[in-house]
Amino acid sequence: MRVIVVFDIPVEHNKLRDELRELLKNYGGTFLEYSVYETELDERVVVELIEKVRRLLRRGAGRVDFVFPCERCYRKIIVVDTTQL
Repeated sequence: MRVIVVFDIPVEHNKLRDELRELLKNYGGTFLEYSVYETELDERVVVELIEKVRRLLRRGAGRVDFVFPCERCYRKIIVVDTTQL
């Protein structure tokens, strides 16, 4: 299943933010924006990732949203990117 992970970790928890980014990369996460990653995972692995993120956040502060767009909705995403113009 496709997973988009959006997070906001306060600046005073930079180490935690870096650990979260590394965790997402280890799960095949592709960097989209500063606090946005995307990956494709089996449901079982998604549950595992969410639990690891919960444990990580217990050591600091922040918010992590997991978004699961269906294929139809995903195809409707419009990206406006000035770096590609």
